[in-house]
Order: sequence, then structure tokens, then C-alpha cells
Amino acid sequence: MKIFSTFDEQYQGVYLANFDNCPFYQTPTEYETELDKIQDQLQDPLFVRNFIKSSKSGWKQGAYKNRSLLFLTTEILQEAGDLFDKLDEISEESQNGDCFETLFDEFVELSKSERYHDPGRRKMYTYDYGSLLRLYGVSVGNDAIVITGAGIKLVDKMDTEPLKLELDKMTYLKSWLKQENITDSTEL
Repeated sequence: MKIFSTFDEQYQGVYLANFDNCPFYQTPTEYETELDKIQDQLQDPLFVRNFIKSSKSGWKQGAYKNRSLLFLTTEILQEAGDLFDKLDEISEESQNGDCFETLFDEFVELSKSERYHDPGRRKMYTYDYGSLLRLYGVSVGNDAIVITGAGIKLVDKMDTEPLKLELDKMTYLKSWLKQENITDSTEL
């Protein structure tokens, strides 16, 4: 597991994961971080279109089953640009003093039950709850988020193979942070 900063001499804010020794998943070698991978994939019309068409997306079983492939592809590509712009703004804003509100207003818990029973795994919507894209990460103390991946969410629950993988990656990072005794951004 490797964690990268988004700025030189960074001491808080948004960090980026690279899964290099994870037993069930490896960040592809052509990418330095998971963010590099998802920026490449989610801005590639062919990748987005093929993912939606695949059975792994849950398109035909989910809330968007009556939406056309063209509509969903166009929406996701537009949303991806907005999502990465939003992440850039958050990354920059989080470097100015107290970043708690900046990070935790945008990165919310995965569910209400997780808020109390298993804190740490977080998600960020592009716009709001109805957004098709989610950025996933793990909170580290009160001043950092480590981005672990993203998902195209066309189903109600995170029960498709790609979304389950995102859950597993967050859980793995939480365990790794605990094992390495990393409790805040000063240790990243």
C-alpha cells in the first residue's frame, strides 16, 4: 500500500492510494494512483459506454434501466469532468488551515449506520445524492481523506461486483492504516 500527497509539503487534505500489496486488487502499473486510473477511465467515452453495457454495471436491473445508453454515457462523462473539478477545489481549499469542514461536508459516510458503527469509509457525490458517480475514500483523523477509487452507481445498493470491490478497497485501507498505526495526516 502506498499513499501519495496531492501537493508538495502537504500536511492535510486529500491523499491518493496505490494498492500495490493488496491480496485481492492491484492498482494497474500504468497508473501511479487510483485517482489517475479513474480520471483516465471516467473521461474515456468508450470505457464508460462499455462499462454501462456490461452486466457488471447493473444498468438493466437498477433505477436507470429505462434510460438510454447514450443518455447515461453523456451524463457520466459530463459528471466526471465536474467531479474532478470539484475534487481539485476541495484539495486546494483543504490546504488553508482547518480543513475539517471542507473535507467532511463533501465526503459523507456511506450510510447512516456506518456513521456510528464503522466510521471511516466515505463517499463524495458530484452534485448530490442522485449523482451517477461517487468518489470513495477513507478518512484519516479529522484532517485527511485518502481516495481509494470511484464508482458508476446505477443501482440502489452497492451490490454489483465493481461497487463491492470499492467497499473492499476502503475496508482494506482502513485495516492497513490501523496496522501501520496511522491515525492522522502527519503520519502519511
